[in-house]
Amino acid sequence: MKEVQTVGVVGFGVMGAAIGLNAAMSGYRVIYKELNDELVQAMFEKGVAKPLGKRVAKGKMTQAEMDEIAGRITGTSSYADLAPCDLVIEAAIEKMDLKIQVFADLAAACREDAILVSNTSTFLIEKLMAKVSNPARTAGLHYFFPANVNRLVEVIRQRQTSDETYEALMEFARRNRKVPITVKDFPGFAINPVFISSYLILDSFYGDRFNAATLEKLSQEALGVKFGIMWVQNGSGIGTCYHAGVSMIDYLADTDIGYPPMPASLEEKFKAGESWNLEDGPVLADEEAGREVKDRLLGGIFSISTHLIEKEVVSAADLELGIKTALAWPRGPFTMMNDLGMAEVQRLVQLAADAGDFKLPRKFREGDLTLWQL
Repeated sequence: MKEVQTVGVVGFGVMGAAIGLNAAMSGYRVIYKELNDELVQAMFEKGVAKPLGKRVAKGKMTQAEMDEIAGRITGTSSYADLAPCDLVIEAAIEKMDLKIQVFADLAAACREDAILVSNTSTFLIEKLMAKVSNPARTAGLHYFFPANVNRLVEVIRQRQTSDETYEALMEFARRNRKVPITVKDFPGFAINPVFISSYLILDSFYGDRFNAATLEKLSQEALGVKFGIMWVQNGSGIGTCYHAGVSMIDYLADTDIGYPPMPASLEEKFKAGESWNLEDGPVLADEEAGREVKDRLLGGIFSISTHLIEKEVVSAADLELGIKTALAWPRGPFTMMNDLGMAEVQRLVQLAADAGDFKLPRKFREGDLTLWQL
């Protein structure tokens, strides 16, 4: 198996810095690339010195340990300095043309056998690697925010990713104390199609009957979580949620999977630059109205989860593990379905289909009510 010792990170913003710091703390040498020398220095202070200094101040790390970790990280403004890297992770802003150019530059600067991966959350890996020679060495390595805390990593195999590349990335993720799951190259990969559709459906209820506080409470109850879907949207950033929604709708709405439309409420919040106000009045006590929201929410989650299995994007066990790890849901979608009973699940996915959220998955079209094997 190919051994990774030196890791490059292109783009040392919030995500890239967390990925690089995580790798350095796991024993890897890290070389990060930024646009100019001023940014190289500024990002070292912000992404390495400051967070490590906080750990020392809190007694979580000694000064000697901090110096050792920081000593493994160097920055550059030149692609040529990434030549020693065994693996390079692109963490630039989400612009497809920019990323394609980054990989063209990396292909020119790095060794022919260096593994090149993207941390994109929205673009197909195969498209980003269009200008890379030897595409067998390319893949996706999708970390979840915040990358220094969230343990999930999606290892994304595009059609040409070799077994050697895949196995090296799985081992790299494990050595970084991450939980890796295997995902096929697919719009949004495995976790985001589930999460993004869940907030599109929930947000569509916002208005006269349901305020944000009520929708937050209903999502907490439906999923058994401490922090509901409205709260998570605020934490992720409404702009991020809006753009991710637009991207997923563009990819999937007109396919045999379908996707929920963009709710006017989310678009309005995005354009106004506002977050959801989770203190916006009393929580609606109407149980029947609440049940309507929960049924649509769960019906959508069960629909897209089933579609992902039928399209062989991910295994049921990996999607279950991924949802529980990345989103902190106590039960994944397949355990929830098995616990509810498949006759009730059939009713809920039919509701989602009738509402135009998703096309009915084949399993339920054919009346297959066998429990999921995990």
